[in-house]
Amino acid sequence: MDIKEIKSRLTIGVVLAHYGLKPDKANRLLCPFHADKTPSLQIYPKTDTYCCFSSNCEAGTGDQIQFIERKENCDKHEAIEKAKTLIGGTAAPQEEATGKLYIQAIPMERIAVFTKLFKYFSKALPLTGKAVDYLAGRNIDYKLHEVGYNSGDWHHKLNEQHFLNNCAGYGLLKPKAAKGYSVWARDCIIFPLKDAHNKIVSLYGRSITDDEDSRHFYLTGRTGLYPGYPALTTKQFILTESIIDAVSLLQQPEIKANYTVLSLYGTNGLTDEHLKCIVALPQLGEIIFMFDADEAGEAATQKHYHTLKQLLPEVKISKAQVPQGEDINSVLQNHEDAAVLMDLITAREELFFSIEKNVQTEPAATLYPAASQHNQKLNTQNPELLIYDNGELYVEVLGGIKLTGLDRMKVTLKVRHKEKLHNPQWYSIDLYNQVQREQTISSVSETLELSHHEATQGFISLITELEQHRLQKMESLTPKLEKRPEMTAVARQTAIGELKKEQLLDRHNKMIGLTGIVGEEKNRMIAYLIYSFRRQQSPLHIMFLGASGSGKTYLQEKVSELIPPEDKIEITQITENALYYFKQEELKHKLILFEDLDGALQVFYPLRELQTKKRISKTVTLKDSKGNLKTITIVVEGPVCISGCTTKERIYEDNANRCILLYIDMSKEQDGRIMGYHAAVESGETDRERERQYRELFNNIQRVLRPIEVHNPYSQLITLPDCVFRPRRTITLLRGFIKAIAYYHQYQRAVKKDKYGQPYIEVIYEDVEQGFYYMKDVLFSKSDELNKATRDFFERLKAHIKARQLSSFKMQDIRKCFRMEPRTVQRYMKELSQYGYIRRISGQQGRTGFEYSVVDVQEYSQLQREIDVHISGVLQAIREYKCDNATLMRQ
Repeated sequence: MDIKEIKSRLTIGVVLAHYGLKPDKANRLLCPFHADKTPSLQIYPKTDTYCCFSSNCEAGTGDQIQFIERKENCDKHEAIEKAKTLIGGTAAPQEEATGKLYIQAIPMERIAVFTKLFKYFSKALPLTGKAVDYLAGRNIDYKLHEVGYNSGDWHHKLNEQHFLNNCAGYGLLKPKAAKGYSVWARDCIIFPLKDAHNKIVSLYGRSITDDEDSRHFYLTGRTGLYPGYPALTTKQFILTESIIDAVSLLQQPEIKANYTVLSLYGTNGLTDEHLKCIVALPQLGEIIFMFDADEAGEAATQKHYHTLKQLLPEVKISKAQVPQGEDINSVLQNHEDAAVLMDLITAREELFFSIEKNVQTEPAATLYPAASQHNQKLNTQNPELLIYDNGELYVEVLGGIKLTGLDRMKVTLKVRHKEKLHNPQWYSIDLYNQVQREQTISSVSETLELSHHEATQGFISLITELEQHRLQKMESLTPKLEKRPEMTAVARQTAIGELKKEQLLDRHNKMIGLTGIVGEEKNRMIAYLIYSFRRQQSPLHIMFLGASGSGKTYLQEKVSELIPPEDKIEITQITENALYYFKQEELKHKLILFEDLDGALQVFYPLRELQTKKRISKTVTLKDSKGNLKTITIVVEGPVCISGCTTKERIYEDNANRCILLYIDMSKEQDGRIMGYHAAVESGETDRERERQYRELFNNIQRVLRPIEVHNPYSQLITLPDCVFRPRRTITLLRGFIKAIAYYHQYQRAVKKDKYGQPYIEVIYEDVEQGFYYMKDVLFSKSDELNKATRDFFERLKAHIKARQLSSFKMQDIRKCFRMEPRTVQRYMKELSQYGYIRRISGQQGRTGFEYSVVDVQEYSQLQREIDVHISGVLQAIREYKCDNATLMRQ
C-alpha cells in the first residue's frame, strides 16, 4: 500500500479521533504541539490537512501522516505503519479485478431505486420528440451514451408504494397539498452518477427548457461521479466543467480511446469525492483542464490547479484552450468536423501558477486561513463601522476601510478589552507601517494588560480579516463579463437553418428591413456584414457620414441591435486613457460603437492602433511597496470592429482611411419613407413584437457564426481602377468585405484544411459579384475628389441647370430654389471653385451677385463608366479563371 493510497483511505478526522481530539464547529482546536490558550490549530477536512498559526509553534502545515509523525515523535516510516493500523480500524476501500477503487459503501436500496428509475428514463427518451430534438440540437447522439428523459409522469406508471416512498426519501418526489407529488427535475435530460462499483447512486438533470433559474438539477446529498470512477490504470484524464461537455468529448472515438474524461459539477463543483478519486490513481501522470473560455472558467482553472498541485505535486497539469466565449459543447455544435476537439486537446499547454500565500484556493487555506474562514471575527454589516472580536480584543474600525491604495491600510481604531469595555483606546495608524504597528501593539498590550504575544496575534488576525474584507468588496465592485447566453436547441437549429437558405443576402436584407430599419438597403447590409465579421482576425470598420439630423446615429443603432449585447460596447464619450484600462482581452472581437466620433477625439490614436496593429500598449512608471520606481507595460488586445458616426469626414481623415465610409441617404424619397414609418408606429399600425422577434433571430444567427479562416483564390485578380485614391488601403477594404460575405455563407461552404491542418472556407465567384454590387458606391466615394455632401449638391445643381437649359447660374437663385442656408451654399460653391468644377463668369456681377457656369457636366458620368468597365473586367477575368481551373480539374 503506497502513500497515495493511505492518504486516500485515511482522513484527518480519523487521526484526530484516535488521539481523542475533537475540533470545534469552525474546525479549530487547541494545538497539541505547544502550550495553547486559544485554538490555533486549523483543520481542513476537504484536503485532510492541518495548520498551526501560532508563532510559538513549529508544527506548521502538514497532512495526516505528518500529524501522526509529530504526535508519536517518530520518523516517517513509523508514521506510515501507524497510519496503516488506523486504516485497518475503518471501512477500508477495496480494489477488485475491475480496476476500480471502492471508496464508500452505498446502501443497496438506494442503488436499486436509482437503477430502476434510470432504466425507465432511458426507455422514455427515444419516445419523446422534444428531448431527442434537444440533444440533436447540441450535436449529441443519445444512442452513444447512458442518458434518459424525465417527463414528470413516471410516478403514475411506477406506482409501487414502497418504491415511491424510497423516491420521496431520496428527494425525487415531494408530496403536494392535493393528492399526488411534485417531481424532481421535470422536463430534464437525465444522466446517471456512479459509484466506484459502477452502480448508479444518484442522478443529474439538465432542463431542456433552458430556464435560467432552474437549469441544473442535483439531488441533496449528491454522491457519485460522471461518467464514473476512472480505472486505476488511468495515466491522463480530462476535467470538464459540466456533464454536457464530458458527453461531448466521450462521443469522439479518438478522445475516448486515449483519455479518461471526468466531469465536475460546475466551476465550483470539484468535490471531496473527486479529490479522493484523483489522488488514488497510482499511475496518473497528467491532468488536463478543459473549461469554458470565460472569466469563471479561467478563475476555476487557477483555483483547481492549486488544489490539485498541492495534493499531487509530481503530476503534470495542462490546459486545453477552447475559443473565447465558447465551451466544449458549443465548439462541437459550431464545427462540422468534430476532430477540432481532438486538435484542441493536442494543442494543450502545461500550466505554471505560483503557489503563494495570498492565492485563494481550497488547500491554500492551510497557508492563509482567511481564504476559507471569511470574516469569522469581523462583523461587516455596517461598512462604516467594522467590528472585530476575537474573544479578548474588541476593535471598532471607525469609518471602515478604503478600497484604494492596496499598498497601505490607514484606519482609525477604537480598541477595548472584551471584559473591560469601559476603558477604550483610540489609534489612527497605517497597519502596514511596521513602526506604527509595533508602537500600537505595545500600547495596547500595556494599557489592556494583555501579553505582547496575544496583542500581536490579535492585530495579525485583524489585518488578515480586513485584507479579506477589502478584497471581497473590490471583487463585488468589479463588473462581471457576461457569459454568452445559451440558446435552446430550437433557436440554434432555426438560426443555422436561416444561414443555409438560398439567396441569403437578399433574403436577410429584406428581413433587416422588417426589424424597423427603413430604406438604406445597401448601407444597412454593408454595416450588418461588417459587424458580423468582428470575430475574425482582421475585422473591418465603418464610419457613417451625413449632415446633422440625417439619421446616421439611428442607422448605426438599429443595425447594431442585430448583434448580441455580449459582443458589443456602446460609448458616448471616452477619456484619454480609458482604452488602456480595459482588461487585456476584454475588447477582443468586440464591436465598439461611438455615437459621435467627436466624443472619442481624445482616443483617436489608440483607436487607429487597434484598427491597424490589433493591440495597444502603454508604458507607465509606478512605485513598488518599498518606494522604488519600476516600469510596467499595460497591454490591451484586439482585434476589434469599430463603428462611429460623424459629420466631419475631412477632420477625421486618418481614421476614415481605415474605414468603409457609408453616406446616409439624404433624398426626399428617404425622408418620405422615414416619416411614413414613424406615422405607422405612432398610429399602432406597426407590429413591434414582430420586429423584436426578427432582431432576436439575427442575434441568434450571430451566435452560431463561428470564427473560421477565409481564403480568397481570386485575390490577385481583384484590382481597383486607376482613379481610386489611396488604393493600398481601399483594396484591403474591398477584399476584406468580399471575405465577410463568404464568412456569412459559412454554413453553405465546404470546410477544407490547409497544409498546416487549419480549417478554412473559400470565396466563390458570387461573393465577389455581390461584393462589387454593395461596394460600388464606396468605390465611387474613394475615387472622387469631392466629399459626398458636396458631390450630392453638385449633381443636384447639374440636374437643375439641365432641366432649365441654363448656361449659367447665380448662387442666390440656387439657394432659394434648393431652400438651403447661405453659409452651406457658400461652402459648397467655394469647394467646387477650388477644385475647378465651376468657374465664375467675369464682368457679369449684378445686384444679385456673380454668375457661374459648370466646367464639365459629364465628368461624374465618365468616372462612373470607368469604374463600371473596370468591375466588369475583373468579374470577366474571374469567370475565365474559373473555367480554366475547371478544365484542368477534368483533365
